[in-house]
Amino acid sequence: MSALKIVIFGVTGNQGASVARALLADGARFSVYGITRNPDSNSSKKMASAGVNLITGDLDNPATYESALMGAHGVFINANFWAHYKGNNSDEAAEAEQRQSTEAVKAAVRAKVRHVVYSTLESYLPDQPLPHFDAKAKVTEYMKKNDVPATQLYTSYFFSNLLMAQTSEKDGKTIISFPLPDDTVLPGFNVEQIGLWVRAAFRDPDTWIGKDMYASGDNITVAGIAKVLSEVSGKPFDTEHHTREEFLALKDKMDHELWLNYFAFLNGKMKRDPAESRKIVPEAQDFKAYVQSTPAIREHFGF
Repeated sequence: MSALKIVIFGVTGNQGASVARALLADGARFSVYGITRNPDSNSSKKMASAGVNLITGDLDNPATYESALMGAHGVFINANFWAHYKGNNSDEAAEAEQRQSTEAVKAAVRAKVRHVVYSTLESYLPDQPLPHFDAKAKVTEYMKKNDVPATQLYTSYFFSNLLMAQTSEKDGKTIISFPLPDDTVLPGFNVEQIGLWVRAAFRDPDTWIGKDMYASGDNITVAGIAKVLSEVSGKPFDTEHHTREEFLALKDKMDHELWLNYFAFLNGKMKRDPAESRKIVPEAQDFKAYVQSTPAIREHFGF
């Protein structure tokens, strides 16, 4: 059997790179192609040296990549809201992401691609807007309405987002700056493992075409983050012990898209079942395993 051609959009991003690594690790099963705007970048060259066949293309211009989809068994699609977001243009950035993803889906259909895996999120409308979630949800809705042969891969909170968390020292403890109350649940996973779910879908299209899949490793609380960091490091970590009211008061004082995202977590909108996700990817890391295996997060928190 000849190798199945898989085309990855955004192959140098954290999601696309993980997908490439997972597929390449399967040996001769897959022939991996990656779309990048700049094949001469260091990240692109790294992908090429690993065995990815690079395609120069731009999500804003389907004509630059459409021919590369011909003959593909599968494509992985993920557009980046944050590449368009400037802090005050959530709707514009969401529209850009939705347009890019929808055009990529349409191009895949025209090329008769047999299986699309789309990195998506759910909408919480009408309860609350969350533009970067809503954009993905609209693309998923389009795909389902038009019977695109696809797997919808729902992601969750990236553990690596904590690399942006600030810290301070107080009473001999390292205090993690995080605006949510201690009991807020963050359904999360190691985004560097997303390729394992994508690979599972491409390995078994008969099972996964037309189905939803969830990438999840842990339902950890804000207080739980501090507890795990303390356990792994042997050093005391703590939170700022915010109340719900304190978080709500930040609505007009912090980035609004981020506030909306945290608001959804505060209200328990995101539901994930790590045990179910682990049935697909048994090695899915919980937060403790992520910290133990990730030098960058340990360095960030000073141990």
